[in-house]
Amino acid sequence: MTPSKLRSLLLCSSLLVSFATMATEGDLQLLKKSIKIWQPMEVSEQKNKITVAIPSSEMTTEAYEALISSGLCTPIWTNDVPNNYLNGIAEIHVTNKYKTTGFTFESPRETCDEMGKLMDAPAKTLLLSRTHLFKG
Repeated sequence: MTPSKLRSLLLCSSLLVSFATMATEGDLQLLKKSIKIWQPMEVSEQKNKITVAIPSSEMTTEAYEALISSGLCTPIWTNDVPNNYLNGIAEIHVTNKYKTTGFTFESPRETCDEMGKLMDAPAKTLLLSRTHLFKG
């Protein structure tokens, strides 16, 4: 293989890998739709992380749990989104309007899939075990 073909092959491979790890624009639109009732000020994606900023100066545990359980995970549980929805997303930061405090939800697709198989209390425990504080 010639050096120029090898470079082209490596470039194509790296582009495919980078595109495969990012959320698609369709994923962001579906996410915006599923959390619309929380009136997010921002839903953005950078690399493999999504940030959701809600229009409140505080981010409470209750609001976070509701947004994840009733907003983010429900369309996964009801099969209203494609099977690859949020694949490749490592974290979702749910923050206050200033993006200074909030919570980070780890492995959202995997965690939602697992939570959907559990009753309420174990699902909440799993959610909290995959959550850490966000400090912007």
